[in-house]
Amino acid sequence: MKHKTATSYILIILFITFIFSSRVSALEFKDIPVVGLAFLTNLGMHETGHYLIANQAGAEGNTLNFFTKDKNSFFLGLSTVTKIDNKAKPAYHLAGEVASSYTFELALRKYRESDTTYNRALMFFSMTDFLWYTTYAFYVSPYKNSKFDPIGISNTTGIDRDKIFLVALTHTSLNALRAYTGEDRVIPYYMLDRNFIGFGVKVPF
Repeated sequence: MKHKTATSYILIILFITFIFSSRVSALEFKDIPVVGLAFLTNLGMHETGHYLIANQAGAEGNTLNFFTKDKNSFFLGLSTVTKIDNKAKPAYHLAGEVASSYTFELALRKYRESDTTYNRALMFFSMTDFLWYTTYAFYVSPYKNSKFDPIGISNTTGIDRDKIFLVALTHTSLNALRAYTGEDRVIPYYMLDRNFIGFGVKVPF
């Protein structure tokens, strides 16, 4: 059952990626360095989000590491704290996705001004960040490390993992639609402060 669920979710992601690939992915081999830079930009912004929220919450031992292992899991980026207020933990775990969401908004605006490979790639990576992360953490990774952001969110809020995945899927799908159509009819966003996290959509008039 778990295998079928993971397969279904991965197929959904691949479908979204295929539908919008002409708008948000690089197309030529020579663009690989630029795409890599865009990937690292989003990764850096994501981890910086964790770091800033940890600082605001007065966390102790606030550190950042990249391309590292923790126990049996590999992390492209890993923000850790030795002590943080329990009420701030949900915001701390979601902060990376909030940062990626802001990165997407900037990349989308820049893409509409100039359709460069870097802008397209940054838009793609920041747009799909949480969707890939939830899929990997919940349904693919053999080790359910609590330092994976989606697992941390689930553990500290009690929100069911499938529901978190559906939030990530909705967020990515709506932003992909914005990128594809060039219109902002529905805008998804994450909310957080030191003691609160949430997900919402707004409809500009």
